[in-house]
Amino acid sequence: MACCIGLMLLASCKKDPVAPTINIYTDMGCVTENAQVYSGDTILVGFTGTGENLTQIQIVLSQNGTVLANHSDNFRMLQSDQAAPFTYTHAFVVEASGAVTIEGTVTDANGLTASKSFSINYNEKPNAKFIGNYEGNALATGSYKAEISGMDPIQQEFTDREVPVILGIAAGEDMNKVDATCQVGDRTMTITGTVEGNVVSFEGIDDVYTINYDFNGMNIEVPINMTYTIQGTLDDGKLMLDGTCKGNGEIHLFIYNGTLELEGTIGGSLTKVE
Repeated sequence: MACCIGLMLLASCKKDPVAPTINIYTDMGCVTENAQVYSGDTILVGFTGTGENLTQIQIVLSQNGTVLANHSDNFRMLQSDQAAPFTYTHAFVVEASGAVTIEGTVTDANGLTASKSFSINYNEKPNAKFIGNYEGNALATGSYKAEISGMDPIQQEFTDREVPVILGIAAGEDMNKVDATCQVGDRTMTITGTVEGNVVSFEGIDDVYTINYDFNGMNIEVPINMTYTIQGTLDDGKLMLDGTCKGNGEIHLFIYNGTLELEGTIGGSLTKVE
């Protein structure tokens, strides 16, 4: 009888399992509730809490019921009958737009779980809308001015001269930068641009090309060193061009020597192609 009473007392003193706890970890640059992030960026997700004999943690990123990313890991250092604290972080890269739910769940050896969820908001990178390939004609309007020894200055006008352009735009290192390759005729240039809203301003566009110049009825080729200042406004899949061009070259023909200056504006549009 005494033995049975002892067993009953031992059973009654046995500690019931304590469910784990979990909360959002906000240090070390981890994302927090309503954080604003950019699609494709690396984000650090963290959870902290306590538990006895914890066995696993799982982190799921989802949007409207669709899982975008998930990660699970086994706990190896928290095998204790006493509630021990934990902190766990993991990096994710997700392409998304809008609100994304992050849920962390911990499980212990008794099958008890605890979960915590919060939302962050994914935004399109400012440069993302420009990424792609564009083709079309730039339209150049302006004038050539030649100053040749022994002759009066000569000026020739040109209007809406079509210049075929192929432009490939890729993401730059920063979210408001782009890198591009620009093919004009048989020349290919590497350029960069800065994005603000729907406008990209291309920086430092220098080019050297040869023009055919009419010199007193004779067609001569003159190499021109060009500098372009160009912006592109994105509108319904078209990149509307606006800018200026300026350049100079040297004329050498028989006994005639001089300079040729070019100045004009750039317009036209390029169409985004698949």
